[in-house]
Amino acid sequence: MSEPTEQSNLARSLEGDGEAYARIVASYQTQIARRMRVFANDPAVVEELVQEVFVDAYFSLPKFREGNFPGWLKQIATRVGYRYWKKNRRRAESGRDDEWWRQLAQHKIEVLDRAAVVRLVRALMDRLPPRDRLALVLIYIEGHSIDEAARLAGWSKTMVKVQAFRARRKMRAFFAELGIDNVQSACETVGDAIHERL
Repeated sequence: MSEPTEQSNLARSLEGDGEAYARIVASYQTQIARRMRVFANDPAVVEELVQEVFVDAYFSLPKFREGNFPGWLKQIATRVGYRYWKKNRRRAESGRDDEWWRQLAQHKIEVLDRAAVVRLVRALMDRLPPRDRLALVLIYIEGHSIDEAARLAGWSKTMVKVQAFRARRKMRAFFAELGIDNVQSACETVGDAIHERL
């Protein structure tokens, strides 16, 4: 007997078949875990976020129209991650190690190893409001177009452009405080390192 297709698993899940939904989860769990590592470094938090994505997806299945299921799941994952940032903003600010990145920034960014650049940029991004941070991640770190970023975030294209502009301006100011002028290079390094790690 052949394996059920994704479409049949989706149809059965809508009818309440838990085993069919478990097959969907098994198919996409690794991919969604990679996605959630953009939003959190702690493996336990990533695991919780992955579970939240699949719970949200399950309850949203009646709204899914046939088409790109992985893309639809990625939208849900993006929104779950954004919600996590919003909920944990104050905790991230209080746990920030400002002295560490000030010391680190005394070096030229070009001579820092990749892990140090990633840590520096993540520390600076933690200072951004979640909305600015999401725009920065979607466009400059993940390389999505304005249209794709708008779809993933559930925002208008105008809002994505405004948030991206604000995020760039704030990041330039953060880097200027530290005497670093090559923001684009730093963000590309972070993007490359994130994708390598995923």
